[in-house]
Amino acid sequence: METFTDDTVVALASFLAPHDMLSLALTCRRFGDKNGTTTSRSRRMAAREANKSRGGREVRQKTESISLMEVSARTVLHAKWTDEERNALPRRGDESWIGLYQEFLQLFRLPLHFDKLVGRCVGYVEDTDKTKVSSMGFIQSSAICSNIMRSGKHTVSFRVTDDDPASNYGITCGIMRPTTNDIRSVNSCYPVGQDLSRFSLKDYEMFYNDNNVDCCLFSTNTGFGVMCQRWKRWTNAELIAMDEEEETSNRSRNLCHPFVWEGQERIQENHFRIGFVLDLDEGTLDVYKNGRRLGTLRSGLVGEYCWAVSLSHDTEDEISVTIER
Repeated sequence: METFTDDTVVALASFLAPHDMLSLALTCRRFGDKNGTTTSRSRRMAAREANKSRGGREVRQKTESISLMEVSARTVLHAKWTDEERNALPRRGDESWIGLYQEFLQLFRLPLHFDKLVGRCVGYVEDTDKTKVSSMGFIQSSAICSNIMRSGKHTVSFRVTDDDPASNYGITCGIMRPTTNDIRSVNSCYPVGQDLSRFSLKDYEMFYNDNNVDCCLFSTNTGFGVMCQRWKRWTNAELIAMDEEEETSNRSRNLCHPFVWEGQERIQENHFRIGFVLDLDEGTLDVYKNGRRLGTLRSGLVGEYCWAVSLSHDTEDEISVTIER
């Protein structure tokens, strides 16, 4: 056991999934305690990071304060992600490397799926397949992919199958702010048209400006874009208490805004695919129909987003949406 060094532990743990790393960290103090442990591998990694940007002293101190399982997760990440993927998943402060590794896999390596179904009239087509949902009534409901896009470029495709294209007026898809699991308790959900601020994962006041967008969707029936700048809805009493400029601005933000855009095109087919490219470095959301670029739906986007689709219809014909990379 004397030769079972910290470097050996890190090497073996690198074969584990993130949840297994976490379980091991919680099981054994040696693996999970932030006890100032360093390994030769972690020291080499710290030196490389120091040469790149932040200076040896700062990075070395960070390395010395993380556990062996954190070192393992960080080692795997540095070995697996590309420069583009690393740019798209910046670490938040002293965020757990194990958690970041799990998010990396979900964002770039595992199939996309709808983690959250919100509303009474949406469900999975098959219980074991969370990539495909269908509408089961006229109440507006939503399906949300909870992978959080922080930075960089991200793509998605929504494949729509509609037995009656006249009913697809209820299909809107695009981006929205990340939310808590509590949002699943909502009976109906049209994320671009109601106050969901209480479910937001973080405070977006720092992005409170004319470019702020909490939700931006593309309507497949009309071709319009639909946007709300702020989920927060102010009451009349709150608005009256504001000065004239704030009141005017916030009354505008209280509205759901349909808007005309460069690629507006109504979709009337039974089967079609809507693709999006979200570039958070440029702040743009581009839309594609069956692989053909329609245009930029919105620019000036800031903050973090996740993919979402909202659907409803008032016929007995089935309508379903599948999320894919």
